[in-house]
Amino acid sequence: MSKYKICPLCGTHNLPTIFECIECETDLTSVRAVDELSEQMNTGAKTVQTTGKMIRLCDCGAKNPPSARKCSECGEDISDIIPTPDKEETAVHYVLTSTDGKYAFELNESSVIIGRESVMKEYLSSKSYVSRNHAELSFSDGKLYIKNLSKANGTYVNNVKIDDEVHELHDGDAVSLGGCEINGKRQENAAYFLVRISSCI
Repeated sequence: MSKYKICPLCGTHNLPTIFECIECETDLTSVRAVDELSEQMNTGAKTVQTTGKMIRLCDCGAKNPPSARKCSECGEDISDIIPTPDKEETAVHYVLTSTDGKYAFELNESSVIIGRESVMKEYLSSKSYVSRNHAELSFSDGKLYIKNLSKANGTYVNNVKIDDEVHELHDGDAVSLGGCEINGKRQENAAYFLVRISSCI
């Protein structure tokens, strides 16, 4: 399996022998080369390919290629400006990753119902504490929300049971369906996830 260095700034996959990102010229001397399997294990989520455009944004407002040294509009020296993603091409990704590392779900629709007989059933079907239609996930205006639909065992965010109102989720939140952690121990028949919200290009 081939290895590569992932640029920490733009996410470009570079050859392991390269010391500078081919896309944005970020220093890669301290970046460790990984293969795809290692990357997925380290992130706990599926790999998102980043193929969007990086730019050097001049003070005059002009967008320049990441390798540009002078602004194409005003001629100003922009070699010290760090390349950044073109915000017009940035998309937000919402991913729920199971804490056992066996499953990751990326929300691609504005609203879905998850449960043993709904979306994510391939993972949740064996979790008897999870209802058939347990919770609703939705996103709007760059924010991720969850709503409990289960009358039996409920939905928990950061080990606190939520009511039946829409509840905003944040990056790093712990979501559990059908049970909570008691004295640091998880209930075997409940399902536990971590929320990952990232801007990718």
